[in-house]
Amino acid sequence: MRFISSAIGLVLAAAAALAPLGAAAQPIVLKYSSYHPQTIWFTSKGINPWIAEVEKATQGRVKIETLPKTVGTPASAFEVSRDGLADMSIVIAGYTPGRFPLAEMGELPFAGDDASTMSPAFDRVYRKHFAKADEFKGVEVLSIFTISPGHIFTTKRQVKTMDDMKGLKLRSPGATSTRSLTLMGAVPILKSFTEAHEMLSTGAIDGSLMLKETVKSGNAVDLLKYGTLVPGGVFNAVLAVVVNADKWKSIPEADRQAIMSVSGEALAQHMGSAYVEADKEAMGLMTQAKYVVETASPALVADMKKALAPQEAEWVERAKKKGVADPMAALNEFRQESAKPRVAAR
Repeated sequence: MRFISSAIGLVLAAAAALAPLGAAAQPIVLKYSSYHPQTIWFTSKGINPWIAEVEKATQGRVKIETLPKTVGTPASAFEVSRDGLADMSIVIAGYTPGRFPLAEMGELPFAGDDASTMSPAFDRVYRKHFAKADEFKGVEVLSIFTISPGHIFTTKRQVKTMDDMKGLKLRSPGATSTRSLTLMGAVPILKSFTEAHEMLSTGAIDGSLMLKETVKSGNAVDLLKYGTLVPGGVFNAVLAVVVNADKWKSIPEADRQAIMSVSGEALAQHMGSAYVEADKEAMGLMTQAKYVVETASPALVADMKKALAPQEAEWVERAKKKGVADPMAALNEFRQESAKPRVAAR
């Protein structure tokens, strides 16, 4: 009996010793709330490959699980992660105007033409100049980046001069582009693209500010005919991949470093390159549909820059109120970095 009791004791002791190891072997799972469908290129070619890289970089110790349903709305994505309703989300700064004024630098026009260089440049410059302001307090920013520049697409006539902009009813995707359209004499219609799609189909609006790729992904190829491509873009958007601050702290330091090795500029460059490819596909469809697509003339660009100068000055003042001593230095650096030669996709 004493032998049996001793044997049982040894087994129980061994099990107790192994229990912590078993617990430690369980991966940390980050619950990701996404409002981007799994079927679109943004997810399949952009975010999902990065999710796989996070698991690889941490040797399976950290995994990202996309929730079957979106938590909250695209506009509440920041609160969803900050408040722990989900661990991760993607925040679009422009969906809550004024909430992230420093990030709004990336929405300004004339920033650059190539998302594969612009996107990582924004992550780099933002962290250098603005991270201390902590405007994303409550979450860890894994990557923050711009996307492809936006242009002018119309239904009935080409925009060749500033006079052509006057009175045009154009869909605006956000507050920054609404301000731009107003300064250029157009009539901004602030609507979701779903609403704008119907307005385009009925002729209620004359066109839209949009990315090249959105002409395809928004099923608008048959609704538009003219494109005016503005060097540097007439607008942009800023996306931030964020994770709940407490959840981030629960991940061991070595794995946090491993995650950041494939995030930050690396993820921004990957997403930027995905946007470049999506733009190319869209341009191919526009060519097939016999779109008239022209690059804005130097005279038109000069007139646009003159008209939009107040918008840049307004952003500088907002940034100063956030404690940034020289916002123009950051903006100029971002534009200079965005103009550097394209790097190869990872």
